[in-house]
Amino acid sequence: MRLLLSFILLMISVSVAVPASHAAPLKRKVLVFYNGAEERTARSNLFVEGFAMPLNYFGILYEIRDINKRPLPDEKEMEQYLGVFTTFSDEIMVEPEEYLNWLIKQQKNNRKVIIAGNIGARRDLNDKNVDSALIKKVYSNLGFSWQGNATNARTRLLYDYVDQKQMNFERKLSLFPSRYIPIVPADEQAKSWVTVKIKGKPDSEGCVVGVSPNGGFALDGYIRWQDPVNYLKQWYLNPFEFLKQSLDLTGLPALTPTTLNGLRVAFAHIDGDGFAGYTEIDKNKNCGEIIMERIFARYDFPNSASVIAGEINPDVRGSLTNVELARTLFEMENIEPASHSYTHPFAWNEKLRDSPDYADSFVIGQYEKDGYKFNAKYEIVDSCEYISTDLAPPTRPCKTLFWSGMCDPTEDQVAIATKAGILNLNGGGTVFDARRNSYFGVSPLYRELGKESQIYTGQANENILTNLWEGPFFGFRNIVETMKRTGSPRRIMPIDIYYHFYSGEKFASLKALEDVYDWVVAQDCANIYASAYIKMVEGYLSGKIEIIDADNFVVTDYGNCLSLRLGGADKVPDLSRCKNVLGYDVQPEGIFVHLNPGKERAEVVLSSNLKVNSNFAYIKNGSGWIRDFQHSQRGVRFIFECFGKGKIVVGGLKPDQTYKVLGNNFSELEVRSNNGGEVVLQDVTSGPLEISLI
Repeated sequence: MRLLLSFILLMISVSVAVPASHAAPLKRKVLVFYNGAEERTARSNLFVEGFAMPLNYFGILYEIRDINKRPLPDEKEMEQYLGVFTTFSDEIMVEPEEYLNWLIKQQKNNRKVIIAGNIGARRDLNDKNVDSALIKKVYSNLGFSWQGNATNARTRLLYDYVDQKQMNFERKLSLFPSRYIPIVPADEQAKSWVTVKIKGKPDSEGCVVGVSPNGGFALDGYIRWQDPVNYLKQWYLNPFEFLKQSLDLTGLPALTPTTLNGLRVAFAHIDGDGFAGYTEIDKNKNCGEIIMERIFARYDFPNSASVIAGEINPDVRGSLTNVELARTLFEMENIEPASHSYTHPFAWNEKLRDSPDYADSFVIGQYEKDGYKFNAKYEIVDSCEYISTDLAPPTRPCKTLFWSGMCDPTEDQVAIATKAGILNLNGGGTVFDARRNSYFGVSPLYRELGKESQIYTGQANENILTNLWEGPFFGFRNIVETMKRTGSPRRIMPIDIYYHFYSGEKFASLKALEDVYDWVVAQDCANIYASAYIKMVEGYLSGKIEIIDADNFVVTDYGNCLSLRLGGADKVPDLSRCKNVLGYDVQPEGIFVHLNPGKERAEVVLSSNLKVNSNFAYIKNGSGWIRDFQHSQRGVRFIFECFGKGKIVVGGLKPDQTYKVLGNNFSELEVRSNNGGEVVLQDVTSGPLEISLI
């Protein structure tokens, strides 16, 4: 009888679960096509400057290719892609009809297609026009009817309709429409954001920005504005909504490396430039000593500091004095050792480094040996090994490289770092302030380099905000505005205090740096080292999501990326049914779900009952890692790991009750939960904790 009962219970448990093999994998990558002749053209086009970051915000990755390099990917290769994004600078292409037929095939296979600007395939290299029926078919599959007969005669055009919720995002559309093509919605799911008509011509309305569940398009002139003098840009359309609707991302979970247990992550990383340099602040010291005394020793904050190995090593361009100074730096408790290469090459890309213009303007590296020829392994691996063996404490080896100069490594160079177990960071240059007032100034999280990825910084450094160190030397103070804008209303970047040791040269630059630290340490953040953030981005890149049904999805291979963001607030995780989910935090931009570290798989089950966890203890937020989380009869126990002193908020407890806190730096503390069933613990250090009802 017991065996029969056990068998029945087993069958019941199996019947309510959907087998993993039936789960639908969420495609997290978009294939991007451009038609530039050079790689650097591709990296500076409309997609990378504008759309890549919003895609990353939604947890979507990207891969960039030149459309003129054939063959086009086959169906097996395309299985990994959610859709195709095109950004072409003209209408000429190698074998355009082959491309259009391929694009139509992708649409038939339910891949989204986004056309930003020109369709790019009207003529071949011999200036022969393509069959217009193919172009019509592409737009028809999007849900629109393309009828040709375009015009750029602006004086003949008028706006017919502008969706004020989706357009005029950062800047109002120009007074006169710039282009017109008679494209009209062909089904009820296709929506026009902007329509334009010809003066005095009834029924001439044409859609110039449109979206549908199958994709979207936006003609040049309606995507962005660009200043003709300084080339600063602003959005006409809302890129977040354009991508969300065109790729049908509404309601999908998004991995995010900007967050740890509900709190925005914050770190500092310092390039080694100027470490042994002159400072006007104290004639008996150098910049490194000033930064150590005035910043590192003063602020209880994690700093990942690098040196240029060639400036330290007496066998290259260094000295024993520099060796002792570097050892003093790396012995500081809040310092994580990092390398800024061996010789500080300005260009890592061979094409630029070997070009006549580069040779006339820059040396290979500032700290190279006589007769030195560029060697990527020496710059990357050997510099880290030198720092580990000669400068850093044995318990804290150098495992992180901050790219130097133009921060333009190749795929092979990043692969050298990856193979050696070295993390990489730098590049991006995010600025979003009163002058550069646009999301166009915000970089994506990373740069795709074939099978490798270059991890970008959170914000720009002081060199950019001081006009390449020409002044004003207090300019870095303004990075706080960028930190604010990249955290709210959308948390698109971590907080990253990124600067060089030469910030210790001027009174103004040091004061600006102190102002930035003062603001950052006052924020409610999860303070971490740069290496931890890099690992979070790596987990973001490797993570996989399988959709079982509308209320159930599985996350695997997420590594150190422990946060998921859910776009709405109408459902919350049912924690009693979830697996390897520590808790969640409802915030204005959505719900951040916290995944259990060190696990290969997490399952999230949602409930429309927003009070489903009122008697089930969970982590609402915390400024560090939560490990070995377990429920007890009267509360919870876990191990907390953080930098310095942190904060933990536990929810799902009984309201207005007294709880006992044991372990860690609390010998025996009594706290009272609020009327929402939450207990807030401040000044928590790393170690085991237990919270139980008295």
